[in-house]
Amino acid sequence: MGWYEIAKVVHFIGLIPLFGFFVVYARAGIQLRAATTRAEARTWLGLLEATRGMLLGGAGMLLLSGGAMAALRWRGVYPFIVIGLVTLLAIWLIWVVVGARHLRAMRAAVGDGDDALGAEPVRTILAPTRWGMMGALNGASLAVLFVMTTKIDWPGAIITVLLVASLAGGIFTALAHRRRGAVSRRQARVVA
Repeated sequence: MGWYEIAKVVHFIGLIPLFGFFVVYARAGIQLRAATTRAEARTWLGLLEATRGMLLGGAGMLLLSGGAMAALRWRGVYPFIVIGLVTLLAIWLIWVVVGARHLRAMRAAVGDGDDALGAEPVRTILAPTRWGMMGALNGASLAVLFVMTTKIDWPGAIITVLLVASLAGGIFTALAHRRRGAVSRRQARVVA
């Protein structure tokens, strides 16, 4: 087995934690947004916090192994390489700027205690834009997998990543908006 094949195996192994992060984050996020007490919210936040290493480790493995494969066999500027690299770096950057900050903000808003979640923690947890960004990252990673597999041309690669990222981001945003509306209606009934 040559160096290229070894790098390719590492590349495939890097997909496991990256996609595992997105699966766990999406599923635990649904449960977190449905939490009604601080204790419940802390449980799901703990699971979300445990996934951070999956994103960073998977992205690091993909970056290093992708760079090795590009250097060993794919010399040149190919759409699947450039789109993959740019998307991976965007995922990393957006996670640091949006995802990790939102996670810290949710943890701070939830605080200690086992009582019901108040308006401020709920507002922080249900921030639709933050969940939408995480959905967009998820969609972008899936689109890059398609681009890398099919090795489509520049316009097709760019359109695919932007379209799937926008679609997934929109779905995540809509789900958070819907949950926010349900919580608002429930709180209005309690007050009335």
